Amino acid sequence: MRTVGIIAEYNPFHTGHRYHIQKAKECAQAEFAVVVMSPDFVQRGTPAVFDKYTRTEMALLGGADLVLELPVCYASGSAEYFARGAVSVLDALGIVDVLAFGCEAQNQELVNCFCETARLLEEEPPKYRSTLRQLLKEGQTFPQARAAAVKACSGEAAAALLAAPNNVLGTEYCRALGRLHSRISPLPIPRCGSGYDHPLLEGEFCSATALREVLLAKANRSGNSLQEACDAFSALRYIPEECRKLFCQASRMPLWPDDLLPLLYEKFLACAEYEEILDFSPELSDRVRKLRFSCIGNSYKETVSLLKTRQITEARIRRALLHLILGTRTEDLRNYAAHGTVFYARILGFRRSAAPLLHTIRKRSGLPLLSKPSASAALLETTYREDPPRCSLALHMLSQDYYASHLYQAVRSCRYRIPFHSEYQRSPIVL
Repeated sequence: MRTVGIIAEYNPFHTGHRYHIQKAKECAQAEFAVVVMSPDFVQRGTPAVFDKYTRTEMALLGGADLVLELPVCYASGSAEYFARGAVSVLDALGIVDVLAFGCEAQNQELVNCFCETARLLEEEPPKYRSTLRQLLKEGQTFPQARAAAVKACSGEAAAALLAAPNNVLGTEYCRALGRLHSRISPLPIPRCGSGYDHPLLEGEFCSATALREVLLAKANRSGNSLQEACDAFSALRYIPEECRKLFCQASRMPLWPDDLLPLLYEKFLACAEYEEILDFSPELSDRVRKLRFSCIGNSYKETVSLLKTRQITEARIRRALLHLILGTRTEDLRNYAAHGTVFYARILGFRRSAAPLLHTIRKRSGLPLLSKPSASAALLETTYREDPPRCSLALHMLSQDYYASHLYQAVRSCRYRIPFHSEYQRSPIVL
């Protein structure tokens, strides 16, 4: 039973994602595809446009066989944390043979750079460390300095690899696989269609960014204009036919970063020290402390722009602000890493035809498989009763996941005046 693993956000799910699942199964000669998916908050530091259960169902309709939830502390983290958490889940299952990921590389020579660049970043030879340190001292951002340090050590091809976000993630996946001495083989799949973050609906496959732009434009207009009808028609071209009904239903109630502003203001008003929060450097903590009152009344985008400096990227600021809202501390991630990184695999949905896959996971997995939210804490206590520190961390991670889901649902319920659904009332999506 050959299985391919995929790490994704599906924010939202579109035809390019369906192509990737199909291509991953084909290239890996896999019978099943297991997806580790971000929950209700994503790596760019924002709420997912659609909730995790909607995106899970779309993924299953689009070819996935099993969808597992990536713990929110990793889903909203940097590329390194994101990759470390997701790869740890896939590796612990004991059944994944290949990890397939999208990349911007279009030639075999560049694709082969992934593992080499991953080793460089993991080993950090003296030349790399000294170059990185010097460039950071000169005022370059970390991504800029890292790319230049890689170029100094490995040349243009390796540096070019780090110029695209998907390639950065791919490199971090390879790095995480190496750190775990995993039996899983990496499988880069060249991207087709529009590039990452391309804002327009065009090409064979569009980007998720373009779909979010259409949804946001629709949310900012009132009424049923001809323009809205044209935009909707254009967007649906890029949604798998079997997912279009779900997409249309969910597009009536999307969430955006601005929906988090009241929660962010509460944090700004409640405290003035932020350095224990993940992704908050001393510089960013000082800047937020000085400018927090000036931020109030601005949009989320304007707030991030106001806090940005030459050394601190907008992506890091967005993640830091989300960590502040969710209460994710740097110490949490350190403790998790010291005791195994992840402590469970939580099922969001599966296809009935994947029953043999689930049976094998339950036999081989090094992690408890959580399917019933109301019984999950008790299962973790039973699993880790001989290891109190690990049990405590597992329960804390689970409570963070539930809190994030409840926060997302509460914001959505308030904005659209719909009933609130507790995570304890939810069951996995089964098709």
